[in-house]
Amino acid sequence: MVKKEKLLIQLCDTGIGINPEYLKHVWESFSQGDMSMTKNQDGAGLGLSICKNLVEINGGEIKVESQLGKGSKFSFTWNVEILAMASLSTETQFNKQTSYVLPHTIRKKRILIIHSAENLRNSILNYLKSVEKVDTFDTFEKGIKSVKTYKELYDQFTYDIVFIGLYENNKEETINFILELKELLIDSNNLAITFIVFPNHERIVLARELMEKFFGTFVVYTPITLNKLINQFKYLETS
Repeated sequence: MVKKEKLLIQLCDTGIGINPEYLKHVWESFSQGDMSMTKNQDGAGLGLSICKNLVEINGGEIKVESQLGKGSKFSFTWNVEILAMASLSTETQFNKQTSYVLPHTIRKKRILIIHSAENLRNSILNYLKSVEKVDTFDTFEKGIKSVKTYKELYDQFTYDIVFIGLYENNKEETINFILELKELLIDSNNLAITFIVFPNHERIVLARELMEKFFGTFVVYTPITLNKLINQFKYLETS
């Protein structure tokens, strides 16, 4: 069942503000409050008129409050459709869906995720609920501690796949972490390491550098989606 709700969105700035006498004209096409100022800003005078039309097409309202020399506050309502809770997939249904799409061999793997962003860790964890063992940590130190503890208890290596958040400022720490992992492994060729990388030039180059340095390393770019993970796992299976 779909419900209709209104979102209230407010945008505030501390800029030059708008003269109160001009406020009633701000929604008009090609109108500008102070030609001497807006000329320098290359404004065409169409932006607010377009915004007003879009909001009204959606069935919402748009308003403005402003003080000259202090700034302005624009607010508008936007109609959205929200699925009722009863029609949303339950956690069990979601798990069944992800279990179905994840390769069977991956569901039997043991996976470690090291990333400083809690939201990203939780997002991946949610996608991998059907996997036998998944651990997430925000530091390399905690990851190594988990590996050592498991090895002491069961005399075997803990993980088959490791995801690592890679940044410019943790390059050396990442290298040391991988070296320590490989020291703890009997056969390091069985370990697949995937770098989680924001796709800008510097980090892409950094990921390639480490992939050349270490055998069995791969890369996945943010934002992380279920499809990206599935493709990554399929690639790991064939590599």
